[in-house]
Amino acid sequence: MSNELTIKQALEYMKDKLKKTGVRDYEEDAFLLLNCVRELSRSDLLLNCDDTLNEEDRIKLFYLLHDRLRRVPMQHITGKAYFYGHEFKVNGNVLVPRPDTEILVEEVLKILTGNERVLDMCTGSGCILIACDLGEDKKYHFKEGVGADISEKALEIAKENAVSLGAENLEFVSGDLFENVKGTFDIIVSNPPYIARGDIMELEPEVRDFDPLNALDGGEDGLVFYRRIAEAAPDYLKKDGTILFEIGYNQAKEVEEILREQGFSDINIIKDYGGNDRVVKAVYKD
Repeated sequence: MSNELTIKQALEYMKDKLKKTGVRDYEEDAFLLLNCVRELSRSDLLLNCDDTLNEEDRIKLFYLLHDRLRRVPMQHITGKAYFYGHEFKVNGNVLVPRPDTEILVEEVLKILTGNERVLDMCTGSGCILIACDLGEDKKYHFKEGVGADISEKALEIAKENAVSLGAENLEFVSGDLFENVKGTFDIIVSNPPYIARGDIMELEPEVRDFDPLNALDGGEDGLVFYRRIAEAAPDYLKKDGTILFEIGYNQAKEVEEILREQGFSDINIIKDYGGNDRVVKAVYKD
């Protein structure tokens, strides 16, 4: 970047660099990077495009752009991700929330009456549990929620998100899956690690290099955590309790079979807005 740079020139420079590096949303990311140093609406941008950036802003923008060119996720640079209408704190210790996961939240909200006890297994940033509690209207949609994760650092972020968003009646416990989970639940929901180990290197750099590996690696076939959770879940579900999994686009049949083998019934496969299988829902009646 030159020493004399207008807002418009900085934006065009960043878009060009990001595009050449292979960043998919290079135009949006350039705008977001600029917003980190100058909080401008898109209309403000048009009105002030010829303003010159001062030296402090240029230096800050240079380092931000350098990080994005290394394919550091935009959410890590800004420290926040938007999910189901809420702003969540994120960093390298948690999986960045994806829009596809909102389908999982929608399916949970369909069956909540306000009296349930809900367990979110592999909670990460807490986005699923918190979004299920608050919905889009910041009302409480269940009686009590528990988020479990093996990562203490992830749980620190989940707790911060619960406090900042005003979610109540939530508890977060550390352990290997159900290790420290107590009691029974009406609903178990989970977006577990489900990438087959051999496929991880094929993921986009933002995911492969910056999301925590233990939130991605689902074992050799990507199904290890579905098996482990489904096997233990009957001991933690109330009669007629429901389990809901997020799945990879090609995992529906395998996850359905895993659930059947553990005695689950009324199994439904729900697609995301892209037409891909995204959620498996089942009931345990024993």
